[in-house]
Amino acid sequence: MDDFTNLRVSPPQSVQEALDLGHVYHDQLVAAMPGLLVHRGDTILHCSATLARLLGYETTESVQALPSAMALVPEDDQHTEKDVYARCLKGLIRSQVRRIKRHRADGSIQWFDQLMESVDWGGQPAVMEMLTLMRPLAANAELPHQEQLLQAAIDAMPNGVLMLDSDLNVEGANSEFYRLWDYPVGMFPPGTAVGLILTYNHSRGDYGDVPCEETVAALCNRFRVKGIYNSERRVPNGRTLDIRNAPRADGGYVITHHDITDRKRIEDELRQAKERAEAILKELRETQRQLIVQEKMAALGQLTAGIAHELKNPLNFVNNFAELSGELLDELLELLEPLNDHLDDATRVDVNDLAGSLQGNLRKIADHGRRADNIVKSMLAHSRGGGGEWQTTDLNGLVEEALTLSYHAFRAQDRSFNATLERRLDAAVGEVKLVPQDISRVLVNLFTNSFYAVRKRQLICGDSTYKPTLMITTETRESYVSVRIRDNGIGMSPAVIEKLFTPFFTTKPTGEGTGLGLSLSYDIVVHQHRGRFDVSSIENEHAEFTITLPRSVTAMSLGERRKT
Repeated sequence: MDDFTNLRVSPPQSVQEALDLGHVYHDQLVAAMPGLLVHRGDTILHCSATLARLLGYETTESVQALPSAMALVPEDDQHTEKDVYARCLKGLIRSQVRRIKRHRADGSIQWFDQLMESVDWGGQPAVMEMLTLMRPLAANAELPHQEQLLQAAIDAMPNGVLMLDSDLNVEGANSEFYRLWDYPVGMFPPGTAVGLILTYNHSRGDYGDVPCEETVAALCNRFRVKGIYNSERRVPNGRTLDIRNAPRADGGYVITHHDITDRKRIEDELRQAKERAEAILKELRETQRQLIVQEKMAALGQLTAGIAHELKNPLNFVNNFAELSGELLDELLELLEPLNDHLDDATRVDVNDLAGSLQGNLRKIADHGRRADNIVKSMLAHSRGGGGEWQTTDLNGLVEEALTLSYHAFRAQDRSFNATLERRLDAAVGEVKLVPQDISRVLVNLFTNSFYAVRKRQLICGDSTYKPTLMITTETRESYVSVRIRDNGIGMSPAVIEKLFTPFFTTKPTGEGTGLGLSLSYDIVVHQHRGRFDVSSIENEHAEFTITLPRSVTAMSLGERRKT
């Protein structure tokens, strides 16, 4: 009697009632037990009596006589189930419970909780399904319909949705989720561990060459958040997804996936357009600065040309008459020579002193006249620019020639001078279209200035370990070539660098420089050859001059450049 104290039915009063009650318990026990189905391909290998009864068949043989296990699967689920069976045979599915539906013998649909594993059957792999009724048939009648309505609502959402339970197993997903990630629809049924999805992603190369286990573990940890977590992910098909992971009150998680590919493309295009606009603006400002400098230099050139022409004629008279006066003085002294015997000693000395002074003055006038004439010629060359022909020239060879010429010319003036010349000439520079006479003039001027700077430092520093050094480097960059000349001389201050290319500005003592060399070099490089002339320096440490030239440029003289 104690066995029935917890039952909600009265104890049996007769043998028949006991038999009837036994049948009820048997039916409930059978309903609670899982049914077994083993199959491989188109052949059902085994069906338990419990499953045959749950499916409404009288004998297990009736089930095994079916053409294949797919005969039990509704038509709209057959594609998914075939894929699931195939993956189970390969051992790609872990033992996870999922919810499915199957045909009964009378054609109705029954929902089961399914546990599926790959087993060895007769020495070959087979699929074993363990099917358990979700709940009694009458109580379960509306469940499939409600789930279909819920699934239809989720599928209608514009974003991908993945729902996980607290153990990170799949509870459901909509069709947009499968589309965004390029998964076959239904590939990951309810009960699939999210780690299996991540492993599949790794196998198809979503995460590159990083180790699989570490990657999957790290990604799984991202799902276990206490608050909303946002991230962006670029999937192999080229889409960019905004992924939001939100925890649920029951311990599960809802992960939404929003396709932001178009938005990211527009953002990238706007960013690139902004960068292009900023680059163009920077280029325009640099061009404007160069144009201002060029206009100033052009104005100075015109002024220089005018002054030079105005000075040339009177200077010619000075030089010519100084030379003529010297000749006349020599003739006068020859005529007066016979009269020397008639002069007393004091007068003779005075005459000789006066004649010597006149001759010395005339020599000074002639020397300074020639110097002034050279300055005028430099001014005219500055205003006219280069007049040589444009030629395709071996730049490295031109540099070597100018360096040798400058070095020996400087040593001819100062025999005690020596310097270390370091060459780093890039063979890829090759030939460049330029005016060789003009560029050679620029290089000689730069080399000479560098020799002057290192020699001056050597004379004033008093350091016996100091070694005058020049480093000459040529480089090629896309459609441009550059020549960089660096010396370890006295350097220049920022104030000097600002005025460096101004005509007639020089830091050399009076008589040692005209102040037109770098100004003319700037015109040749920037105006005539449309290149760049950059300078950097630190006082008493180094100075570096870099000229950058285009490989090819439309031939144009400085005079034509200024006219335009």
